[in-house]
This record gives sequence, C-alpha cells and structure tokens, in this order.
Amino acid sequence: MRADRLLSALLLLQARGQMTGRELARKLEVSERTVHRDMEALSAAGVPIFAMRGAHGGWQLDENWQTQVPGLDEAELRALLMAQPRALGDKRLAAAADRAIGKLMAALPQPLRERASSIRDRLYIDTTGWRGTSENLSMLAIVQDAVAQDRKLSFWYWRAGKERVERTVDPLGLIAKGSTWYLFAGTDHGYRTYRVSRMEEAKLLDAPSVRPPNFNLEAAWKISAEEFRDEVNRELEASRLAYAARLEAERRAIQEMEIAREVQARLFPQRLPPSQSLDYAGICIQAKKVGGDYYDFLDLGSQRLGLVIGDIAGKGIAGALLMANLQASLRGQLAMAIDQPHRLLHSVNQLFYENTTENAYATLVFAEYDDKAQVLRYANCGHLPALLLRSSGETDQLHSTCTVVGLFREWECQASEVGLLPGDTLALYTDGVTEACNDHGEEFGEVRLTETLERHRHLSASGLLAAVVDEVQSFSAQEQQDDITLIVAKCLETKQPSLFQKPV
Repeated sequence: MRADRLLSALLLLQARGQMTGRELARKLEVSERTVHRDMEALSAAGVPIFAMRGAHGGWQLDENWQTQVPGLDEAELRALLMAQPRALGDKRLAAAADRAIGKLMAALPQPLRERASSIRDRLYIDTTGWRGTSENLSMLAIVQDAVAQDRKLSFWYWRAGKERVERTVDPLGLIAKGSTWYLFAGTDHGYRTYRVSRMEEAKLLDAPSVRPPNFNLEAAWKISAEEFRDEVNRELEASRLAYAARLEAERRAIQEMEIAREVQARLFPQRLPPSQSLDYAGICIQAKKVGGDYYDFLDLGSQRLGLVIGDIAGKGIAGALLMANLQASLRGQLAMAIDQPHRLLHSVNQLFYENTTENAYATLVFAEYDDKAQVLRYANCGHLPALLLRSSGETDQLHSTCTVVGLFREWECQASEVGLLPGDTLALYTDGVTEACNDHGEEFGEVRLTETLERHRHLSASGLLAAVVDEVQSFSAQEQQDDITLIVAKCLETKQPSLFQKPV
C-alpha cells in the first residue's frame, strides 16, 4: 500500500537524515524509480525533502522537521532497541516493530537520536535462517549488555560442541540468524563469530571494548557468512570427493574380489581323472567370494586317484592365498606320491611351514585310491573324521593319523588303509557342513550328515552332494558363516572282484 510505504520512507529519513535512493529502495523493497516518485509525492505534500546531488547524494529531510518525546532516558531506549528482535519469526510483527522504532527515533531529540542510531548500528537481524534449532539463550542478556555498553566480554565457549575454551573479546554486534543468535566480536586474531547458545559463564568486564572506526555490522556479517558458506561448500565438496573415492575403492575391491573368485575357482579341479570302480564328485560353496576350504582330485598314475580335502586356518583373501599355497605345494610335489606318499606330505608340510606365517596351518585329508585293488590309503592330518558308510549299514570313521600341516617344523606322518566294497559310500567334509547352525543355535552335526547320506545313498555321487547341500542350507537358513566343502565317492560293481570281496 502506497500510504504505508510513504510513511515508512518518511520515518526512515527522519531517523537517518539522509539516504541514497538505492538504500531507500532496498529498505522499502521497491525500485529506485518508485522511490523517486514517492519522494516527489512527499515534497508535493509539503514535507521538506531535498534531493542531494553528487556521488554521496540521495534524499534528505530537514532535520528541524520532527517532534519530541519527553521522559525517555538512555537505559529505556537501549532496552527497547535491544528487545526489538523478539518479533523475529513473524514478518508482519517484525515490520511493525521496525516502523515503531522508526517513529520513536524520528521524535527523539538530536543527542538521544544519535545515541539510538549508534545502538541500532550494533544490531543486525538476518531472518533468512539456516535451519530450525532449539537454542540455549541464558547468556543472551549479558551479551546484549556488553554490545550496548561497548564493554569487553569474557566467557567459556564450546567449540563445535566438543572443546571448552576461554575467550575475551570486543563485542561489536549481535546477529539473529533464524532462531540462532551470534555474537560478532573483535579478537587478537581478527573478527570472530560466536554462537550464543554455546557460551557459558559470560562476564561483563570493566574495560571498554575496541570498536573499529566506520565499522558496519551488516557488511561484516555478510562477508563472514559468505566465508562460512564457502567453508561449508568446501567441506561438502571434500565429503563428496571422499564419498566418491570410497565408492570407487569399494567398486575396485568388488572387482578385485571377483577376479580373485574367478582365479580361485580355477584352482579347484576342472576335470575328473578316470576311475572304473569309483563314482566321485566334490563341491565347495564359499561363505564369501573367496575362502580357505580346498578340495582336489589328483591323477597319481597306475590307476590310482588322489582325493584331497583341506581347511585353512583363515577366511577371505588371507585364507584364499594360503589355500593357493597349499595347492601349489601339493601339486608341485606330486611326483613323490607315485611310490612314497608319506614323503609327499612331509614335503608339503615343510613348504607350508617355511612359506607362511608362524600361526598359519591347515587340516588335511590326503587319500590315495587304488582302482584295481579298491583300497584306500589315507592320512588324516588333524581334519574331521571321514565317514565310510558300508553297504551293510554300518558306518566307519577315518580318524586323524597325524597332526595339522604347516604348524610344526618337525612333523611325523602316519597313514592307514581301508578296503572299499561295492555300495560303500565315502564322505570327506569340512566343518562348514557339520557346524552350520539353525535359528536355535543347534549344529547340523555329524549325526544329521550320516542320516542324510544314508537316506539318499541310492543317488549318484553328484546327486548325493546336491542332497546334502540342500539339507544343510535348509537347516541353516541364516547367512552362511563358513565354507561348505564336501567330497562324496561311491564304490561301484566291477568285473574284477576287489581283494576285500568274498568269493562267490
């Protein structure tokens, strides 16, 4: 409404004496052309307004054109001016309060009006707001006194809410940013801004504060706020770059893990050496993309087949590397297994001991199956007992014959042998099978494994593997915690009777 705008313009000129067209336009939120028309309207109405030319020109009101307000002292004036920002949060109330202060100042005598202008110059209200917050303003009153009376202020301050430090400053002004109050102050290190809600034990000192000449609180705050925004933007950009770098690192880790998975998958047997009397198969389902379980099938020549299963002490990449080391040792020394399998395992233990850390070791079952004689010679190096389900319904366990591989330099290897009959089923497994837990903390266990093998023994070796894995995963529906590795071998009927078969 134009009448309100004309009154506001008049009150502004009464309070300040002279203002530029740009200042009036900004305060009234109109264009400079509108300000020019309003000034002409006031002049035509008999208000003594003059246009001032030059670089510092603008509009000026005759200083004698004002009224007096008796009975108002400086303390009352200061309290009134400092209380004005309580209208924050309601734009209309804030505007009304601003007009009321303008009217008051227009009617003040010259000395008191100058003092009021000085107090107003120490208070800038920024209503834009960064974010809503609940503030502790218990120190606000004493901070207001320090600003109004130009006295030094000491206080304890929580830096970013973490570190408590003591400060003594020259208060230069108060800023209300949304619902947050800030003290703008001079220090030995330049201008600083302090959040009032983080202040404790504020004290008004007797010493006067040092106020720079021609200090402008609004301009200084805007520069400080812009620097703060730049800092925030830099921090956001740094966070963005760090997040991008983390995503890239995670992407590379996933890619490298996938490559490791593919490499390790190639370490498992890619073909099955032929056997006339044994139907066999193996599987490894890793809990992670790579793991420390190991199984292998080795062609030992002279119709002999090597069955190997192992469990490395370790998981993930570390376990996978040890698994590769063990496999390389076994296959590299394979020539020794032709006539002296115990020498093979001695050599493997020595290499594993020398090429790994002192706490690295593996449990291992190395079994040599003679296809002609249908005899299984084995060394169980600290591994779980293999299960041999006889066609007669009995179950034998192939227990440890020596200790783990790679933990001791001095190592003795013992071996045992057992004959297989048609219909017998051999199962080698790791603890990922028997220690799989259900929701009640119960383990799948050796008994359930034996019952599963018995229930599905009519299946082929690969079918039997699938049945066992299915029952283990159904039993333990939670996330897999360990590698599940299993070898199943079934003895077949052959034309040539086994040495352990009874003559017909």
